[in-house]
Amino acid sequence: MKRNRLFILAAAMLTASSAMQAQTSYEAAALLDTDLGGTARFVGMGGAMSALGADISTMGTNPAGIGLYRSWDLSLSFGGNWVTQRTSSNDTRNRSFDSYGTFDNAGLVFTNKVSNEKVLRFVNFGFNYRNVKRFGGKMGMASNLNGLSQTGQMAWQAYENQNVLPEDFDYSNPDGFYQRNYYDEPWVGWLTLLGADGRLIDASALDGGSYYPSDANSYNEILSGGIDAYDFNLSFNLIDAVYLGVTLTTYDVDRKLESSYTEYFDGGDYTLKNYYRTTGSGYDFKFGAILRPFEESSFRVGVSATTPTVYRLRDYNSAIISSFVTFEDGSTYEGSMDTFSDDAYGGDCYTDYTMIAPAKMNVSMGGTIGTSLALGAEYEYANFGAAKLYYENGDENTVMNDHTAENFTAQHTLRLGLEKMFAGSFYTRLGYNYQTGGYKSDAWKMIPINSVQTNTAYKNIRSKNNFTCGFGYRGDTFYADAALLYSRQSSDFYPFDDPELEATSLKRNLMKGMLTVGLRF
Repeated sequence: MKRNRLFILAAAMLTASSAMQAQTSYEAAALLDTDLGGTARFVGMGGAMSALGADISTMGTNPAGIGLYRSWDLSLSFGGNWVTQRTSSNDTRNRSFDSYGTFDNAGLVFTNKVSNEKVLRFVNFGFNYRNVKRFGGKMGMASNLNGLSQTGQMAWQAYENQNVLPEDFDYSNPDGFYQRNYYDEPWVGWLTLLGADGRLIDASALDGGSYYPSDANSYNEILSGGIDAYDFNLSFNLIDAVYLGVTLTTYDVDRKLESSYTEYFDGGDYTLKNYYRTTGSGYDFKFGAILRPFEESSFRVGVSATTPTVYRLRDYNSAIISSFVTFEDGSTYEGSMDTFSDDAYGGDCYTDYTMIAPAKMNVSMGGTIGTSLALGAEYEYANFGAAKLYYENGDENTVMNDHTAENFTAQHTLRLGLEKMFAGSFYTRLGYNYQTGGYKSDAWKMIPINSVQTNTAYKNIRSKNNFTCGFGYRGDTFYADAALLYSRQSSDFYPFDDPELEATSLKRNLMKGMLTVGLRF
């Protein structure tokens, strides 16, 4: 099968590596997806403002949008978020709820008028903090496994590696399953070691065997943290018809995952808890242009491009496995292994690496009808399959990058929005934002055979639909905007990789309310 060939390739290439592995394609993809966020006006219009411009948030989508400003702007945005996640597998359904607050935006635009008659009319500068992604949410699931088991993945990793000595698979040793400490050796995966220390696999795994076909399982996770962005913008207004801009964006990453996975089998059970955190920083450049082709019309078209984002990242991970096992001879084992303990790695386990996120392209159009109705539409493209991982020493992680290219695809984003003015100072807004997942239908999570990564769970995101509305007030100086966002996202969830394992349906619903206050002067 295709999966087996890839595993064999991974074994052949990674066994020779002297560096511990932690990152997978799925940890990388978690940083590629973004939320619809920014000012309440931007969100209320579904983010479709890249051609309309004159909103602080556009420096993150089309930097030329800041070139349309003719006065200074200062804004602050904050909101509340309510997340519900539902899973459905076999006849089992689970529902989890979480809520949290966000500080969504803090920005300032400086305008500098050059002339009324020359080609160059304005040179503008902008800074904006924005919340790009929030990982908040709780999730739980349970299902019948009908003989499948995560221990099969543990055994398969041991089989593909062959770097653990058969005599070390001795469950009768009361002081530890191994005669030596494999946890600090870079060619043996921790998933194999935890399976062995939990007495869930033994030496037969080296011949391809798997242990303890399971009846049922349960899984719970808590995600927290996020990605924050800081935009530094320079833009130009040429003859009030051509607008150009560039934005330098720096990123701050902090993503945390805590999960607990349990299986129940004849004669016992086990629980594997994972603690995973990614921290780091990144940067990219955005270049944009907006053209007003007809002097008598407000109609505008926009184009923008974002360079590949360079992230310098560090992954921390640890795990605890607790198990109760009844062996064929009637004897039992009950115990646990913590990778923080002295007989394992003996402290924090972390790996440093570089990720290059794919470039983005954006095309947009917008304009006003009469003096009271504004319309915007845009399309954005990013190829998740082009993401690249590099080891700490700068060498390319070829096996993982090939896996990313084969399992991920392009993400397409459509944004539509309208704004209607009434009574001279008040505005209503509607927006729609659709985003594909960027995952192929048969995508799966490959954990390298020498990886310290022990979290086998993964999600294949299918699509996200965002529906928005908003209301605003514009005075001579002060303005205020409110927006409401309802988001629906569907995914296929797998607690571990097995070609026979059916996906668990995961539905994530987000309700977000937000407020922006600002001054234009």
